[in-house]
Amino acid sequence: MQLNWLKKIGNKAVHNAFVDLCEFNQQLFCCYREAKNHISAEAGICILTLNKEGKVCNINRLKMANVDLRDPKLSITPDGRLLLIAYARKTNHNNGTLSVRNLCWVSQTGHSWSSHREFAAKGGWLWRVRWQQDIAYGFAYSKKNNTIHLYSGDPRRSFHCHQPNALSLQKHNKGYPNESDLLFEDDNAYAIVRRDADSYSAQLGTSGYPYKKWQWLDLGLYIGGPVMLKIAPKVAIVAGRIIKKGKLVTGLMQLNLSNGKLFELGILPSAGDNSYPGLVLDGQILYVSYYSSHQDNKSSVYLAQLDLSLLINKDELA
Repeated sequence: MQLNWLKKIGNKAVHNAFVDLCEFNQQLFCCYREAKNHISAEAGICILTLNKEGKVCNINRLKMANVDLRDPKLSITPDGRLLLIAYARKTNHNNGTLSVRNLCWVSQTGHSWSSHREFAAKGGWLWRVRWQQDIAYGFAYSKKNNTIHLYSGDPRRSFHCHQPNALSLQKHNKGYPNESDLLFEDDNAYAIVRRDADSYSAQLGTSGYPYKKWQWLDLGLYIGGPVMLKIAPKVAIVAGRIIKKGKLVTGLMQLNLSNGKLFELGILPSAGDNSYPGLVLDGQILYVSYYSSHQDNKSSVYLAQLDLSLLINKDELA
């Protein structure tokens, strides 16, 4: 896999990880967690503004005392604002968990942010939201209950459970579904969900509007921190943590949404603690943000630029 370039864009903290990427106002916005380690008593969110050549133009940081802000994600609201969500774990002096909640912030520019607002129900980890017209959808997972629930609404106002137990151990015999992504095509929704039990294989979900009845297809492959990006009708790029020759790496794949066929496109420079990517497509230029520990054994954030026309498997687009 040939990269146009790869740049290290975030490594100020001891542990820089859990990355997302979006395009807003003709610029790239990359968010990630800054902390002392993988599970710190306190951690903040760094939000970088970059130009299309990967140069950092602005830096913002969000922090809360005695709170571990985890896995930030970005999206663009229907009224043209930047929405940031994160999972907030309030901690005690021994790094024990006192409470958890899902929080969101809004920005008109990406350079200054509103105060946080709690959304969705307590107890579930709302992983990511994707907008379909003027409604946001997202899966919240519960490790204790081995299930994910689909939520819908507007995180800034009202965000409630749309379909409980969309994928669960009890209903589908698929253990511990968790991290996820969604995309929409016409009136259909497609989901990809990581699992960390039994076969550990990710699932591809499909549902027609109003997204109440889900059908699931086993992809036969472990995918951690999955993210999807539609590139053609019924075809998506998938990025995430996969196992290659017994090691965890950050991989790019092409997914046929009709039948679940996966085609590996390549492995990004990655090793050790790594992955949790974000994807942006600008014409035929694909940007991938992710983190990795392949340099100096330190988890840092990277931005890669690739030519999509040279990357995809054109035989699988038909």
